[in-house]
Amino acid sequence: MGGRATGTAGARRAANFIAARLLAMGLRPAGSDFLEPVRLDRVRTGAGTTITIQQNARSLRFQHGTGFLLGGGRNGLRSAAGEVVFLGLPAHVIAVASRTDLAGRVVAVGGTLGAEAAHIIPVLRTAGVTAVLQLISDADAYEAVREDRETGLIIGAADVEDPVWQPDLPMLTASPALARALLAMTPVPPLDAQQPFEPLRTGTRLDLRVDITFEPVEAANVVGVLPGSDPAAAGRVVAWAAHYDHLGTGPPDERGDTIWNGFSDNAAGVAMLLAIAEALVRAPPAHTTLFLFFTGEEHGLLGSAEWVTRPSLPLPRIAALINLDGGAPPRPPLSWRIAGGAGTALGETARHVAARHGWTADLTSSSPNSDHWPFQRRGVPAIFIIPGNVWEATSEAERIALRARWDRYHQPGDGYAPEYPFAGIARYATFALEVGLAAMQDR
Repeated sequence: MGGRATGTAGARRAANFIAARLLAMGLRPAGSDFLEPVRLDRVRTGAGTTITIQQNARSLRFQHGTGFLLGGGRNGLRSAAGEVVFLGLPAHVIAVASRTDLAGRVVAVGGTLGAEAAHIIPVLRTAGVTAVLQLISDADAYEAVREDRETGLIIGAADVEDPVWQPDLPMLTASPALARALLAMTPVPPLDAQQPFEPLRTGTRLDLRVDITFEPVEAANVVGVLPGSDPAAAGRVVAWAAHYDHLGTGPPDERGDTIWNGFSDNAAGVAMLLAIAEALVRAPPAHTTLFLFFTGEEHGLLGSAEWVTRPSLPLPRIAALINLDGGAPPRPPLSWRIAGGAGTALGETARHVAARHGWTADLTSSSPNSDHWPFQRRGVPAIFIIPGNVWEATSEAERIALRARWDRYHQPGDGYAPEYPFAGIARYATFALEVGLAAMQDR
């Protein structure tokens, strides 16, 4: 299906396929239809999108694409200006911002914010900064981001507040050339995340001009419901989620393949979720169960962020959400990581289920790397089950060889093969199902 990129014909075919499977199982839509539209826009950037920096008498202009990349949510895609202040590495930002007047200034940070944006962006917004510059010094790393944006940035058209993926500040990724120019007049000491850092006034003024248009993107989540068999318990819901989109097409690999198939990320998750639904249809539990197939995950959790903003089933009814994404282990795992499980009752439930089988489960804090994140931000108990690196009847050397053979994460070679050993995925699905059933009993 051409890699199932959000908004493409291949993604629509995939959504229709999933909806047809849910209908054939006898599930119901949560709303009026299995396909729930997601309001997205593709950002088309005009030639007027530029950054001009002024250093004393010198003025330099950088064009969007070759010189920098726009980012941010709908409310962050705007022109901005101010003196550039360098705050060091992401680990330094919060401490530096607390003792520095940043109002009306552009802040620059060495590297991308990543998950730390969840903590950093609210602080910078409160401090009154006008824009955030993420400085990338490696040309290949910058080129990889630029290639990912060649078809245009896709953003949510709905009013969705998320400091990582849709912040309301201009989030700019600076090319190595722009990064060098910004710091040309400012000696930067060696950077160490473990050591304090003093902010650097660069003496450079930055002027961002934004020239963009929005192009609507046709996309949909697919949502199915299995009503609970016990009217007294059916009001509470346990949900499972998997995103069905992937990266579409891109630069050819060494074999000339341009389709990024996304078998492990996340066709395998969709297959597991369909199998879980089939199992529950055969033996309906007392609680209602919800099956969420999201679009737009690869563009910043867009489908799940929209769904929690306009849920077709009230969020307070969801007692637990279990997310399946980006993991197709070729052997049955004996260890697991439960992202978002640290310090939570749902995480402890997953650990107890694993222990019954003699498996281990490491409970870790949450990260904005998959579709459980928007639920957690709104107080819904949500975890992301990730297969570990200890596999049944597998030596370390065998595991390395299997990884070399099958692990093609975010590469065109991540495609289905008839000889793929499905025992690992079967265990992953079984574990996810059992965690959900145990969560029903706990609540």
